[in-house]
Amino acid sequence: MLIEALQKYCDAEKRLWEELNNDKDKQYFIDNANVSEATLLIEDLFRYIRIVTPATFELLLKIDKDAALTFIKKYYLWQDLANYSDNRVYDLKMMFTDIKNILGENELNKILKSKKFLPVNKRNKKVKEAIKFALNED
Repeated sequence: MLIEALQKYCDAEKRLWEELNNDKDKQYFIDNANVSEATLLIEDLFRYIRIVTPATFELLLKIDKDAALTFIKKYYLWQDLANYSDNRVYDLKMMFTDIKNILGENELNKILKSKKFLPVNKRNKKVKEAIKFALNED
């Protein structure tokens, strides 16, 4: 039974990655998804499976801006990132860039100036690099 469950999971994950990297599939999702259901599903990917990719965060920003901004604040900016892997901090580079490109630099600046953005994170070398990358990317 476990081997079958693992195979189904691997097959589903492969299909998910293929669709997340297909521009037509992503646009169809954005245009047709039930926002509340889709938001919950993407948040579950982030929370339980720890799948945060440029495509999944981008989709969440496009279908539910508030949920995306709450997610980045709650799971990245309001927690001390010093003990997290570099991958988690690296995700910020992509997330900050997506926020700037999709919502605008003013929205990114609001996030960066949030009083809840922990000062220890603002001093984190990798977080500083992510901020610099997003602000300088055009």
